[in-house]
Amino acid sequence: MIGRSRPALVAIGATLAATLLASACTSQRAAPTHDFTLTDHTGQRFELASLRGRVVLVFFGYSNCPDVCPTTLSKLTTVAERLGEQRDAMKVVYVTVDPERDTPEVLRADLANFALDAVGLTGTREEVDRAVQLFGAKYEIVPTPESAARYTVSHSTTLYVLDQQGQLSAEFPYEAQVDEIVTAVRALLPP
Repeated sequence: MIGRSRPALVAIGATLAATLLASACTSQRAAPTHDFTLTDHTGQRFELASLRGRVVLVFFGYSNCPDVCPTTLSKLTTVAERLGEQRDAMKVVYVTVDPERDTPEVLRADLANFALDAVGLTGTREEVDRAVQLFGAKYEIVPTPESAARYTVSHSTTLYVLDQQGQLSAEFPYEAQVDEIVTAVRALLPP
């Protein structure tokens, strides 16, 4: 900085301050939304962004899941019941991690067992993997050559709550209680 005039130093300082301020504003921008497109349980293309304006509860599973997925769907049915009139402001999104077996028809039959406003989603393995990665979920295909099913799927059990702008608001472990989830959903709804 030796040899620079005071006005030049002030200009450099102002530029540096503006750069730091712009950087700080950029880092405070809203978190990215969690958007993807898959095929729904009616066979239609479905964009997660179409649910803007509603609180969305997303979980990953599969129709042949022996315990976690049916329990989660039952729990979410109870959440919807507890919300009462506010239930229409919530939507459940059930994304399969077994697209080879979970066709739209299979997902439709699975969801018919629950009194829940839910959409079941499937797609190509690549499409499903993009959605899984977007949420940081995990799954693993576990071969079971001795069984007629040929494989089972080990998967994460996190429930993701998106606010009305599609941003991740909360995550719940499988063990979360209905009341905790209801409280989180209600906190995102207008009074």
